[in-house]
Amino acid sequence: MDIPQQPPVFRRGGSKFIMESLLTSCDNNFVDNFRKVPNTVDIYTFRVVKLASAFTINIAVRVLKTKRVMYKVDNLDGCQFLMNPLMNRVFGSVYKRLIVNGSFFSCPIKPGVYYLRNEGSVDMLPSFHPPGRYQITMRIRMHESKAPFVMEMLWIYNVVRIK
Repeated sequence: MDIPQQPPVFRRGGSKFIMESLLTSCDNNFVDNFRKVPNTVDIYTFRVVKLASAFTINIAVRVLKTKRVMYKVDNLDGCQFLMNPLMNRVFGSVYKRLIVNGSFFSCPIKPGVYYLRNEGSVDMLPSFHPPGRYQITMRIRMHESKAPFVMEMLWIYNVVRIK
């Protein structure tokens, strides 16, 4: 019998951030089998099928109900970021927490099976955050792919004021 998992809750200032869900998808051409590892709380796996010599990262935080964009980063050079993740204070700390067993990535990313930990996503959120339900979309794009992304992570979260 599976015991339902409680969603992770993070506190920052006078708010609680409740991470409700994480959906993953991939293009099944450059990346496939992007999914949660069975019998784990926060480990995800994916398989890189073709050599990834260059890629970009797009991140957006949106109000869930209206889809209004609160924060957006487009075309962050993935290889530049991997060479120096601390170049970006926010995403550098998120990257360090995503890595499983110290297996940092470097370009080109070779075909193989990789793992990520769903931790640290609250660090991507703005420091001032009104209450409500939101989504963070992170898309990895490759120039060689015609698809809108080769990998996507979609977090749904709720912000509640602490009384």
